[in-house]
Amino acid sequence: MTTRRVVFVCRSAAGESLRSAQALRGLERVELFGIIEDSSGADVFVDTQQVVNVHDADQLIVAARHLIEQHGPLDHILTAQETLLEPVAKTREALGIPGMSSATVRQTLDKSLLKSTLRSAGVQTPSDRIVTSKSDAVRFLSEVGFPIMLKPLSGSGALATLLIHTAADLDHALTLMQPSTEYPVLAEAYLHGQELCFDTITLYNETQLHSICFYYPSILEAVEHPELRWICIMPREIDLYSDFIEQGLAAVSALSVGNSFTHMEGFLDSEGRLLGFTDATLRPAGARIGPMLGFAYDIDPYRAWARVVVDGCFDGPCERKYAVGTIFLRGIGSGVLKNVEGVEKIRSELGDLIVDARWPEAGARKSDTYTGDGYITLRHPNTSNVKDALETIRNTIEITYSEPETNLQWKDRFQNYQQLNRPAWEVGGSQ
Repeated sequence: MTTRRVVFVCRSAAGESLRSAQALRGLERVELFGIIEDSSGADVFVDTQQVVNVHDADQLIVAARHLIEQHGPLDHILTAQETLLEPVAKTREALGIPGMSSATVRQTLDKSLLKSTLRSAGVQTPSDRIVTSKSDAVRFLSEVGFPIMLKPLSGSGALATLLIHTAADLDHALTLMQPSTEYPVLAEAYLHGQELCFDTITLYNETQLHSICFYYPSILEAVEHPELRWICIMPREIDLYSDFIEQGLAAVSALSVGNSFTHMEGFLDSEGRLLGFTDATLRPAGARIGPMLGFAYDIDPYRAWARVVVDGCFDGPCERKYAVGTIFLRGIGSGVLKNVEGVEKIRSELGDLIVDARWPEAGARKSDTYTGDGYITLRHPNTSNVKDALETIRNTIEITYSEPETNLQWKDRFQNYQQLNRPAWEVGGSQ
């Protein structure tokens, strides 16, 4: 049978990108090529094209044409990184290679277009306003009051979002973001409630599997307070959240995502009522949610993604066998990790529940990423057991740093969010 030539685009074949590439390579009749910036891990590919900037569609097109000249027609060009979805889609369109269109990507990643699509489908979203000047932001504030959020229309992750509590915050944020007609930002009402994620595996616009998980506290709170050890919990029981799930399924259907993994975020009030969906993307979720999905259903999440985007198949149905939770390990301070306490106690007491971990190491430089200096993932058939164990970890492990103050500022987050959004364990290429 004919070999399928598949191109995977990533900055470097490390961490989650390497696992995604390996899953693609493991499919039947696949010859895997790479377009990369950094040659680390390039041996996973049959051949690579190295470019200066993988976010530049023109560079991707030139690199793909070189691969075509050397190896023949390409069947797929793919990425698992959010910020690369649109340039990769533009590359496919320029070369006539089938796959998700740039219009579909833009409709989802552009927060204003996303909200418009969801509202047209009857899906709740918070109030928002496109801001091109300070007067736009002031008018929006007069309608909804403090706090509000300011975010780039296509920003990736909470690191690109600034929470505005005061007029001084607004002035500072607008100075950093410099909104204009050419570069607008989105102002959005702040939702006070429980943050949930809604993840799906979708074939031909039909959802094959859906899942929810919770952030404690919200991602934005975790970013605003770098000392917090935040938690993501994937409960075993999800039928208690029928309204959230129903609206999430309607949202995915309205976005017409084809063969894809999707990830959405929304909020519930204290009574469990949906306040609205805020963000969406078209790739496996970050914050360890992809691996957690695998642990909850006892599947290989990377292979499941590869099967969907290349084979157009889903190997389901799947049973949710476990509750899963991850805690991200951080603390107050900056500089170098001086001391890490409580690791052996947690290994001894909770070893049977631990399915994945990256332990913080003394001597390492503190990560400024929202995922911190390490993580521990647990699973158990009972959701309450997972919650209790995560709280035990939160109260047991202590990290001290060489400098007492945390020094990450708004300007660092906003200007460097693409880099800061990468987990510490991927920045150096370690697995």
